[in-house]
Amino acid sequence: MKKLLGAGIAAIALCSSAAFAAELPLKAAPLFDWTGWYVGVNGGYSWGSSRTTINGGVSLPGEKFTQSGRHDGGEGSGEGGYCWQTSGDVRVTCIELRYDFPRERGHTPINTIPLDTSQNPNHVDPFLIGPHFGFLTDLNHTMWYLAGGLAVGEVGGSSTIMGAGGTSTASTGSKWTAGGYIGAGIEHMIDQHWSWKVEYDYVRFASSNGACATYTGTNYAVFGGGSVCIGGNASDNIISAGINYHFSTH
Repeated sequence: MKKLLGAGIAAIALCSSAAFAAELPLKAAPLFDWTGWYVGVNGGYSWGSSRTTINGGVSLPGEKFTQSGRHDGGEGSGEGGYCWQTSGDVRVTCIELRYDFPRERGHTPINTIPLDTSQNPNHVDPFLIGPHFGFLTDLNHTMWYLAGGLAVGEVGGSSTIMGAGGTSTASTGSKWTAGGYIGAGIEHMIDQHWSWKVEYDYVRFASSNGACATYTGTNYAVFGGGSVCIGGNASDNIISAGINYHFSTH
């Protein structure tokens, strides 16, 4: 009888403990906090176009020959910035500076000049400066974001015209120009400090002419004051993947 009574008391105690434990709230996993400085590197591919305009010399006064040229190639970039997140909020705002390298280069043949062919290697070299507006999922470990802001960079190139009357050349060097960019991406925290990201950006520079220079040489089409402008209305598409290191996030 005593053994039966003891077993009953033990069963009641066990059931009571289980019921009490079931009523306790489960401990939630900690949410990630994005506030802090970060730096990172990216690699990817970019492509775009810009305009080359050749102005005729004394033999073709007032004549203009224009064609859009493509530039593309692999690219790398370095970036750094700072993020703000209010405690308990799923929204994040970051400000970022990014530089893409090396210069994208292209080649533009123009065959509309009578009896001549022109070769016009061009280049584009952008800095991107602006905010990211993010929304968090996965216990704040994944940020989906929109990006946009100021694009500042160099455009320019060189031109060689070959044909009737000989050859003429011009080098525009580089001209700083400004524009804007928009983009979107996803970034995911791997651990307390490291994250991976994928991003697409569209860049457009505002300069309508690009960098300009006067030809030297004997080609009849541009002899005597003929000039070229390279990099007008330059645009760029950039797809990149990279890693960031976050200094003070947790």
